[in-house]
Amino acid sequence: MPTASFAVQPLAWTNFDPHGCFWATDINHAYRVARIFAQEGEDQTIWKCPHSGQSMKWANVAGEAVA
Repeated sequence: MPTASFAVQPLAWTNFDPHGCFWATDINHAYRVARIFAQEGEDQTIWKCPHSGQSMKWANVAGEAVA
């Protein structure tokens, strides 16, 4: 059973928005989606969202670079 979910949203959104983000099936899916969105011109943030507890920024994705 997974212990967390991952979500992708624009880096410019400083706070996590569970209704406006793109929910990923796993971390690999989150990185793929974030790269696609970043290549379209807007840097992305991947959020780790535990099933209990507060969401946290996991990684920023800018084009092909992961920070």
